[in-house]
Amino acid sequence: MKISILIPTKNRLPILRETLHNIYYVNNLPKEDFEVIVSNDGDDDLSVLYDEFPFDNLKIVKNTHKPGAAGNRNNAADYAQYDLLQFLDDDILITENFLERVVDIRKSYTNVIISHKEFFSQEYINKANETPFGIYRLNFINRIKPRETIKEFDEDGLYEVNFTIAGAFSVEKNVFYKVGKFDENFQYAGWEDAEFAFRAFNNGVRLLYDVKNPFFHNETDRLIIDNWLKRQEEDFKTLVQICKKYPIFQTYSSWVTNTPLKKSDPPKVKILKLKKIFCSFPLVYNFIHFLAIYGEKIKLPDSFLFRLYNALWLGATYRGFRKAYKEIFVNSKS
Repeated sequence: MKISILIPTKNRLPILRETLHNIYYVNNLPKEDFEVIVSNDGDDDLSVLYDEFPFDNLKIVKNTHKPGAAGNRNNAADYAQYDLLQFLDDDILITENFLERVVDIRKSYTNVIISHKEFFSQEYINKANETPFGIYRLNFINRIKPRETIKEFDEDGLYEVNFTIAGAFSVEKNVFYKVGKFDENFQYAGWEDAEFAFRAFNNGVRLLYDVKNPFFHNETDRLIIDNWLKRQEEDFKTLVQICKKYPIFQTYSSWVTNTPLKKSDPPKVKILKLKKIFCSFPLVYNFIHFLAIYGEKIKLPDSFLFRLYNALWLGATYRGFRKAYKEIFVNSKS
């Protein structure tokens, strides 16, 4: 069984290099058993990678689908010649036996999507610990609820789950096209992969989570506060899109705590909404941003800076949500 590794990328050449390094110099699967297709949605000239990774199984293509993670992934899939698709984000570091285990499991199971246990690279952790914002990011990640397992699928680390993301997941090509590829109406990265997984699940495809085959997330370029805030704002725009397409997602707390203020809201929800509204006002948001940047320079206590970062997160995510909500729910009614 051979595997097509599909990597969508946009203006992240230094990060992409590290991803390719692990595929070609850390991974143990023989090169004749896989191909790598990099789909470029950005402005970087990626032709330099042919000199750095001079292998016949590397192909770099320009995205001709809609801009965004969904279109870029679909574009990469267009060039895949093998029946097994392994999607990898451009900031994913695989381990030496990662691909071998993917192929081995696929010999036993069909009509499944398999995702994997995520850790952060040691380089990311080391770099994060150098700055207050980096330390905040590590704490922020630790607050995220782990993926819920439905039940154990086998005795070798596979679990059935009700949710998956496309940072590193494999799917059979026929299943990918049966489900209908990624929805390219999702302009940004965020919930487009959850939307695909939701459709797959409702088409009888099992979502499996492999806890014995980890990968490392290497987003060291998102330890810059403005880059991270932009990404968070875009994420909440796509949240509104999936909630419009599938109202069942409107039960999620991120929807409940960002929709317009209502008299019927519980007191805690009202307070949180008011905080988000206040932090999203341009004058307030810009002032908090100034305090955070200046506070780093004069070395304010981390505990105070963390409050500022969190206020910026509240403001940025609410702004992204509010803009998309107005366009998709309010304007569509008029």
